[in-house]
Amino acid sequence: MRVLLVSSGSGSRGGGEIFLDYLGKELADRGHDVLMWIPNHPRMDELARKCARFAQIFRAKYRNTYDYPARSLSTCFNWRASRRIAREWKALQPDVVHINKQNLEDGLDLMRAIRLCTLPSVCTIHLTQNARYLRARAGWLRDIIARGQLSSYKGVLVAVQEARRSVLSEFLCGRASTKLIFNGVPRVNDAVSRPLRDAKRSELGLSDSDCLVLGVGRLVEQKRPFLFLRTAKELHERLPATKFLWVGDGELAEEWQRAITREKLENVIRCAGWQIDVLPYLLASDLLLHVAEFEGLPLAVIEAMAAGLTCAVTKNLSSEVPLFNKGNVLFADDIGDLAEQLRNPLALARIAEGGRRLVEDTLSVSKMAESYEQLYLDARRGFSDFVFR
Repeated sequence: MRVLLVSSGSGSRGGGEIFLDYLGKELADRGHDVLMWIPNHPRMDELARKCARFAQIFRAKYRNTYDYPARSLSTCFNWRASRRIAREWKALQPDVVHINKQNLEDGLDLMRAIRLCTLPSVCTIHLTQNARYLRARAGWLRDIIARGQLSSYKGVLVAVQEARRSVLSEFLCGRASTKLIFNGVPRVNDAVSRPLRDAKRSELGLSDSDCLVLGVGRLVEQKRPFLFLRTAKELHERLPATKFLWVGDGELAEEWQRAITREKLENVIRCAGWQIDVLPYLLASDLLLHVAEFEGLPLAVIEAMAAGLTCAVTKNLSSEVPLFNKGNVLFADDIGDLAEQLRNPLALARIAEGGRRLVEDTLSVSKMAESYEQLYLDARRGFSDFVFR
């Protein structure tokens, strides 16, 4: 099958872009002809380079929703761009187009383009919280615009976990077809785990007695890095051998570093910046601490689970992602209890094993690709039925 994966162009380093990398690579490994349409903005260069190892890359002129001061309101008027993009996609002759969107209002002009080029398609939306929930300016208006565009889409809108699918269906008042397909991540080769762990811990200057707690994500408000910092400070007071490392960068990087200096935690908390390969850091750590305010299905957590790393999340996240429960995660809300768990290697190992089983049973990249393969076939079949009706 000739599959065109479309990026909305919001960046190269978010979960949505990692999703495209994982899915595209697995589809190519399964024998599909993978094409990727990626906006030519410089921030997308990294994703294009990464995905060139398995896909034909097509760079195109396109302005992401969040590059417009008026956000989604601007997409109501750029019909010319949608028509041009529709011609570009049609010229590539894909069997199916798969649009990847970060949230409800992202890439609405791309949704119009797929209607104009009349090709079988599916669309994945990672965050289905509405603009008002996200405290966006003029959220009510932006929600009206998003609802109108998405409700007129004739393909299937995919959410990455059940709560997000339920919210999406409710937002659209049942006027569009929605489906759940869990995000998935690759398996981790156990044979390389120990050498990678030892090498990275040595590079980080960690002793065998040090407990390394990891944070992974962009340094932005959504990921709540300052809550991570406060939690780290309290944990370190209870467990002095605990060290903390954040992997990622973002707009709050300088402010976050100043907060570390102000709290005199320079010897306790470090930032490794953005890393293309996060696996060595996952393997070197003893706990992933994930305290984001909201998520779709956080790839950082399931990547950590695949690596055999114990994860601690907030109870709020586990309420949105019922897959995360006391059998496969710890909870970060009670610092005293979390500190006690960190003193118990057997408990940590039990939780880590529960997380690994969850990935193998439900959240593997192979299961994700298999589900999308079936959805692509259904989209083509449904499109043919519509055309020849």
